[in-house]
Amino acid sequence: MTKCPYCGHDGADKVLKSWRFRFYDVRRMECEKCGKKFNHYKGTSGGKISEFFIKM
Repeated sequence: MTKCPYCGHDGADKVLKSWRFRFYDVRRMECEKCGKKFNHYKGTSGGKISEFFIKM
């Protein structure tokens, strides 16, 4: 499950769009609780797993 960076809800699993950007798999998501949208980046860089969010 993905945690919403706005409200902290653990059920932010609604994927609106997904694509690949360089070393990352990106998913634009919408929180089911607060309705706000954000991008979830997940990828590998130099053997480490990196994961971060960008608020929209």
